[in-house]
Amino acid sequence: MAIKPQYETYRYTGESCRLQSQSIVECRLPGSEIGSILAIYAKAIPTECTCMDGEVRYSGKLLLCITYEDGNRKICRVERGAEFFHNAKNAEVTPACFAKAAFATQNITHRREGSGLYVSVIVDADINVYGAKQTEYLVGGEELIVQKKGVTLTHTLCVSGETEGEDEFETQTVGDILLHSETALVNAVRISAGQLDIDGELCLHICVLQADDSVCSYERLIPFHMQIPCEETLGAVSASARVCVKSATLTAGVDEEKNITKTVLSYCLSADCFLHTGEELTVVDDVFSPAAHLVCTQENGGGMYLTKLTTCTQRLGGAAHVAGVLDEDYTLQAAVLPRAEIACKKTGNTWEAEGVVLAELILKDGENGYKSTSLSLPFVFPVNVDGERVDADCIVCGLNVRKTSAGMEAEATVKVSLRAYDKREWSYLSQVKEGEKRAVSNAAVSVFLPRAGEDLWQVAKRLACDPDELQKSNPDLTFPVKEGERIFVYRQIP
Repeated sequence: MAIKPQYETYRYTGESCRLQSQSIVECRLPGSEIGSILAIYAKAIPTECTCMDGEVRYSGKLLLCITYEDGNRKICRVERGAEFFHNAKNAEVTPACFAKAAFATQNITHRREGSGLYVSVIVDADINVYGAKQTEYLVGGEELIVQKKGVTLTHTLCVSGETEGEDEFETQTVGDILLHSETALVNAVRISAGQLDIDGELCLHICVLQADDSVCSYERLIPFHMQIPCEETLGAVSASARVCVKSATLTAGVDEEKNITKTVLSYCLSADCFLHTGEELTVVDDVFSPAAHLVCTQENGGGMYLTKLTTCTQRLGGAAHVAGVLDEDYTLQAAVLPRAEIACKKTGNTWEAEGVVLAELILKDGENGYKSTSLSLPFVFPVNVDGERVDADCIVCGLNVRKTSAGMEAEATVKVSLRAYDKREWSYLSQVKEGEKRAVSNAAVSVFLPRAGEDLWQVAKRLACDPDELQKSNPDLTFPVKEGERIFVYRQIP
C-alpha cells in the first residue's frame, strides 16, 4: 500500500521583509533677504506607501523651519515645504502586500546659487512590509508512523492609528516663535481585548524671540495616551509602538495685564503598533513508514520577537564639542533643536547605550549680531536589559549649556525607550515522499540488540515498527535501553 500523507495549512498575515532607503530632498528659497542661517529644523512625514511588483513606492512631505539673520541683523524665520517620492526595491514585495514607513532626517546642508538658497536634506526611510503568508505542515497519513511535537509559531503584524491632543501653558512675554520641535517617546504599550493602550511623553522644544529682542528657549514634557482599536490583540504575546508627530501647531496670545504669554500646542500623533503574536500548533517532528523508506523535507522558521519594553533615564554631563572656534566676544543666547542619536551594543554579557546629544547654539556679539554653531555631547552608559538585540529611542530634556574658559560644558537628561528582542525558531516536516520499498522479513520472531541510550522512538524507527506494538512485545523493557538488552519483534506470518 502506498503512503498517503495528510497536511494542514496555517495562514496568517506577517512581516515579509524590512527595507531601508535614502533620498535627497531639496527645497529652494529666495536668498536675497536671508543673511546668515542660524538653525534649520527639518521634519519628514509619510503620506503614502504603495506596494508594487518588486518594490515599495513611498511619498512624503518635508517641512522646513529656518531661522536666519537678515541684512539688518534682525532674527527672522521662514517656513517651507516640499513633497518627495522614492522607492525601495525587494523581490518579496507584491501588490498584495502593505507597507508602513517611518522617516528620519539627517545631513541638513544649504548653499547659495545665484539669488536662491537651496536647502538639502537626506531622508532615511525605514519600511516594514506585510503580506499574507502560509505554512503547510505534515500531520499524519496512511502507512505513516509519526512523532509529534508542539511548536509556537510567532510572527509580527502591524496596526495603525492616530489621535489629536492639546496642551496650554504660560511663559514670559514672547515676541515671536522662531522654532519649535516635537519628539514622541513611548513608555508602555498594554494589550487588552480589542485595543492597544499606548502611554508616552511628547517633548516640546521652543525657541522664541522675546519682547526685548533677546533669544531664549523653553522646554515642556507633555504626557499622552493613545487607544488603537485592534481585533488582532487576541493571541498577542507582546507589543511595541512607533509614534511620530504628524502635525503640531503653536498659537500664542499675550495677557498684557499679567505680562505673560499663553501658548497652545495642538498636535496630531500617528502610531504604528507592532504585535508579536503566537499560536500553538501540533506538527510532525519525525516520521517513518513500515512499508517504505521516506524522503522528507524539513522547513525552519523564526525571527526576532519582542520580549521586553522598558524605559530608563540618564543624566549626562561634561565637555561638549563645538564646531569651529568660538570668538570671545560672543555670548550664548540659546541651545535649540536638542536631539540625540543612540544605539545599543553588547559588551560581554551586558548592554550599553552609546550615542551623542546634538544641538544648535545661537550666539550674539557685542554689536547685536548673531551666529550659530553645532554642539555635540557624546555618551556611553549601561542599560539594565537583556536580549539578543536591543533597539532604543530617546528624547533630550533639561539641556543646559555654559561657556567656560576651556570651551563649552553641557548637561542634559536623556529619557530612553528600550525594546529587547530574542530569536524564536521552529522546525517542522513540510513534505514526505515515498522512496524504496522495505524488505519484508519472513521470520515470525526477530531478536535485536539495540544501541545503548536509544529511546523508544529511535528503536522503533530503526526497526520500522509501531512504537506501541514494540512496547507491548517487550513489556519489561525500559527506555532509554541499556547495553546488552534484547528486543523481540513479533510478526504475523500468512
